[in-house]
Amino acid sequence: MRFASVYPLVSARSLARPFTYEVGDEVSKGAVLSVQFGAAKRRGVVVALEQDPPEGVDPIAAGRVLDELPPALVDLALWTADYYGSTPARALALVAPPKPARRGEQKRPSRNYALGGEAEPHELSGPQRAALERIEAAVAAGGGHFLLYGATGSGKTEVYLQACAQATARGLGAIVLVPEIALTPQTLGRFRARFGDRVAPLGLAEP
Repeated sequence: MRFASVYPLVSARSLARPFTYEVGDEVSKGAVLSVQFGAAKRRGVVVALEQDPPEGVDPIAAGRVLDELPPALVDLALWTADYYGSTPARALALVAPPKPARRGEQKRPSRNYALGGEAEPHELSGPQRAALERIEAAVAAGGGHFLLYGATGSGKTEVYLQACAQATARGLGAIVLVPEIALTPQTLGRFRARFGDRVAPLGLAEP
């Protein structure tokens, strides 16, 4: 018998803690389960597995597995909630959106949503190279904070792309925040053209 710490995806701050459920051997960290929560069925995300339930707790069995999230994405959501003062359930809900019923095979909206990208330039400008050298040195030293300043069309996005490439070459990850939702198709297209299916958009509804 195995037990899981599960965050039901509810918004109430008074319920911002994990609950223990009995689960089967097929359940792992990142599983999105159907769970009984009060008088209703809710979706819940497994954040940890335990051999024994907490003292004084008599867990009920969880329902079926609805989806699977990468454990690293679960850790990212929990970090985001802690850093920004949100609840874990709200952050987890962003990376585990509900899946609507299918009507035939559909393409992923994120594919249709992205505009075309462009090829990597043959060489960078002097300011671009200088910015990347500072970023690369900071990453090698453990990280840092930078403000990249430049007029529209000056090549800032290419610096972001190159910096992400440097990070992934070191086995690290990269998160790119889009400041305006209207820029999402353009940004997504450029990053997909460079990194392909390694780009995972968050915040877009997926079927």
